[in-house]
Order: sequence, then C-alpha cells, then structure tokens
Amino acid sequence: MVADLNGRPVQLTSYTTADFQAQRNPFTLWAWQPDRRRFVKTDYQETAVSPDGRWTVAHLTFTEPGKDRLRIIDRKTGKSRDIEIELTEYTPSTENGGTQYPQMRWPRWSPDGKKLLFTVSLARQDDRSAGVLILDLPDFTPRFIKIHKALVTVGGFEWNQDGTRFLVRHGRLGSTTVRLYDLQGKAVKEYQVRGRPGGDGRGVFSPSGKRFVTACLPLEKAACVWDAATGKAVTRLPVVAGARPTTLGWYDEKHLLISTAAGIGIVDLKGRVTETLLKLGKSSEIYPHFGAVR
Repeated sequence: MVADLNGRPVQLTSYTTADFQAQRNPFTLWAWQPDRRRFVKTDYQETAVSPDGRWTVAHLTFTEPGKDRLRIIDRKTGKSRDIEIELTEYTPSTENGGTQYPQMRWPRWSPDGKKLLFTVSLARQDDRSAGVLILDLPDFTPRFIKIHKALVTVGGFEWNQDGTRFLVRHGRLGSTTVRLYDLQGKAVKEYQVRGRPGGDGRGVFSPSGKRFVTACLPLEKAACVWDAATGKAVTRLPVVAGARPTTLGWYDEKHLLISTAAGIGIVDLKGRVTETLLKLGKSSEIYPHFGAVR
C-alpha cells in the first residue's frame, strides 16, 4: 500500500518486482503512467523521471553489442524517441575470443533537470567504473567523462544538491571514501566516511547541501549522516531489517527515506518514524524508486 503522495517533495516513480522462479529475467519494472493513473508493467531495465515531471528516460533491455539504447518519453504528450549510445570506445575487453563492453546503469537526473547522469562500469569488472555518461538537455547530447575504478557495487555516481558536482564511493569494501568531482571529472574533495551514498528521494545531500547520507554498515544496517563541510559524523540511525533493508536518501532537510518495520518510511534524525510511505510484507521482493518530482 502506498500513502497519498500528492504535494510531497518525493514521488514513487517506479518499482521492480522479482520472481526468482522465472526461467528468464526474474525482474519486472513497473512505472507510474500519469495519464492512466496507475503503475504499468514495462520491458525496461530502469527508468528515471525528471524533477519537473516532464520527461521519463527509460533504459531499454535489448541492446546490440557495444551499444545501449534509451527511450526519452514526453510525459505531457506521450510521444517518445530513442537514442543510441555507443559504448565501444570506453575500455572494452577481450576474453575467450569474445569482446565484452562496459555497462551503463542507474540514471540520475540533476536537481535542476538539465542533465542526466549514468554510471558506466568497466567491462569484465562491473563493480568498478569506467566513468560517467552525462546527457545535456534539451538535445540529450551524451558526453563521456573517464573516471576509472570507482567502487560501484550497489549504486554508482550521484549528484550533489545543485547539480554542479557528482560523487561516488571509492576504494575497496571495508575501506572506502566518498569522492566529489566537478563536471570535467576532476576530484575536488574526498570525505573520509563509510558507506555508499544514498541517492533516491531528494538525493545524497540534504536540500540545503549542509549534510549528506550514506548506507554505512554491512548489509545496509545503518544510515549515517555527515556534515558536508567537515565530513564529520552527525548521527547514525539503525535501519530495520525488513524485506529489503536500505537507505534511500533525503525526504526533506530534516528527514530521510529508509526502511522501517512496515516498509519504507520517513524517519527524522533521531531515528523516529514519522510516517510510512510504502507498506511491504517481510518476504516482499519489491525494489522501490522514489524521485524528487515536483
């Protein structure tokens, strides 16, 4: 069950269900379709809705070797167009007589809705980055920025609060930092903090940019809030071990979106659940995606 999200700073834009008895791909993506006022089954890998609610970018599941395909959907008119992305030049590798290509994942809109960011993983080593692919609106022109070997096991590159920087976890599991890059790919800051950035909802950084959040314990058992100026710890909140314990991101300046005993909820910085947004059973195999859609 989903709470009424009208007028909220975040919206449930899509969710993935899993059926591990399926013979083929066990995952199915359901995306919110505004004109039909319901979630619709898709054959997409993933989707992301722009902050103004105008555009949906859908990552198509069928691709040619070395290529990816995106579908840009105008949510006002329902019209769409496909964009082909060439990945052949970004560190392909050869193994056992065949060529393997990098993989692009996790679309992230900048807070101003003017840029779209994808994590590009290295071929043969999909827990390490080749770099990022940024598409600039209004033409969705792609440009690749090489950033080798950032750690992208669960989630990859994320935006800061105003879209002037992006960040990612770096290092090896058990000993990681968070690096902040400018839009040319230069590392401008490194935080000596634990965990992966939580990029759903309002994103990794609070709306003011004063704090950021990571999933900071193994198996995402806690959410850690850090001071963005100093990198010092602000608080650590336990995450309830529900169906899918996880740290999603910010709801507003003083609340996070994280797992609760009932599902996914709004939690203040003292760990108190103020509201449950999505109720999930303990054995539920649902992966929700909340976006900052106005």
